[in-house]
Amino acid sequence: MRVLLVEDDLDLAENIIDYMEDTGYTMDYAMNGEAALKLLSSARYEVVILDVGLPGIDGFDVCKKIREDLKLDTSIIMLTARAQLHDKLAGFEAGTDDYLPKPFELPELRVRIDAIARRGHLDMERNLKVGELEYDMKNGILLRAGKEINLPPVCNQIVKKLMLDYPDVVSRSELEYAIWGNVPPETNALKSHWYTLRLLADKPFNTKSFVVLRGKGYKVQQGPES
Repeated sequence: MRVLLVEDDLDLAENIIDYMEDTGYTMDYAMNGEAALKLLSSARYEVVILDVGLPGIDGFDVCKKIREDLKLDTSIIMLTARAQLHDKLAGFEAGTDDYLPKPFELPELRVRIDAIARRGHLDMERNLKVGELEYDMKNGILLRAGKEINLPPVCNQIVKKLMLDYPDVVSRSELEYAIWGNVPPETNALKSHWYTLRLLADKPFNTKSFVVLRGKGYKVQQGPES
């Protein structure tokens, strides 16, 4: 499991990293919010351990940016010495999944990481439904009007991203990142894969489910294109 630790207390950060790596985790580290957001924009993590009292951008704002600007659903555990109810509520409103007051024991942090990661894996097993479309997250199978659509791998990734983000529009850069990470192809490969997806999942039917909004991006929709 790959975990990002965002903590400005170097001694605490070293203890967490040593313990977590000894128990089998892959750890990356950022000592402030700006560095964390850069890492999160270019790499994929299953869990972020995020301190609230960071210099510059505090943990609440970092959490909001992860959810609203980067649009990531990565699991987040906030660490803080603030144990008041209003602080905890602020954390959950910002988008955190869990909240661990300082001081804490390292084994408790580990089991909390395991718990929210496990919840994330369970979420990946659910079926997504939009109009005639149903996507089996666990097995990577798309159905339209009950008919299974045999998709190539990249088209499958496109469908997964669009249905997870429905009803939002997904920009080209966001879609390319979901498919190829931080190494997108130099050619306009997305256009070719989009054509293949439309050919397989739209053309045999009466209405469009996969549409492009000029200047905005890509989306999946329930009914006919407006």
